[in-house]
Amino acid sequence: MNLLRPLDRFLPVNGLRFHVLDWGGEGRTPLLLLHGFTGHAHAWDTLSIALQPHFHVYAMDQRGHGDSDPADTYNAVAAFDDIGGVLDQLGVTSLVLVGLSMGGRNAIYFTSKRPELVQKLVIVDIGPEISKRAAQAPAGPSEPDTWESIEQAAQHLYHGNPYPGIHYYRWVASHSLRQRPDGALVWTWHPSVKERRSQLDIDWWAVLRAITPETLVLRGERSMVLDRDVAERMARELPRGRLVEIPRAIHTLHEDNPEAVLAALKDFLKF
Repeated sequence: MNLLRPLDRFLPVNGLRFHVLDWGGEGRTPLLLLHGFTGHAHAWDTLSIALQPHFHVYAMDQRGHGDSDPADTYNAVAAFDDIGGVLDQLGVTSLVLVGLSMGGRNAIYFTSKRPELVQKLVIVDIGPEISKRAAQAPAGPSEPDTWESIEQAAQHLYHGNPYPGIHYYRWVASHSLRQRPDGALVWTWHPSVKERRSQLDIDWWAVLRAITPETLVLRGERSMVLDRDVAERMARELPRGRLVEIPRAIHTLHEDNPEAVLAALKDFLKF
């Protein structure tokens, strides 16, 4: 089925309710998109539209994000159970997995444990080691606790990274804010995402080396998260890995340079 807009699906997994955008494409290879920290499923909308003629595209709100329930724990092990449960609910037994940043780490861990489910893996701007530059203070004004309008939030995002353009950020902000009972606008991710996030003692290089499906690593040319030498090492140590660097891009590569990301995906996924 071809859809003008995605179907909202709510799936019970491990006592939580997960929201998944189903873009349709019955009979095509399933492709699941996992967003980054503080992101949500709608952050993938423009890429989903481009991929939908070739795949059955799903985009998942991970725990505590978008319209999925918050939780007591946030880490890759918890996400492993969430992703597996969502795939079971969807009836998906083989897929392409794409993850950005936090979603990329979750995809790495999931694929290392369930390689028989993943046809191909795409890791977007994340690796076993996080760049020390990521801890540097972001440029521009600090972020307020609440927003007065969609426009204010969009301008804030634009000043942090102008590549996608202000019109794109207005659209993103319209999907990224919710209204509290007191009328204030806040991001759709739940505060517990930051408050209860835990770092597990995981040897991420060993996890990476356990990934047997073909894997594409995408790095932003100006990434502050994934250093080039780490990305190059990933391509070497992955059993079936390759690296593509996306020009004119920082971290949210599919937003910064969508044409280059789509071209890299077309070459890797053969569509």
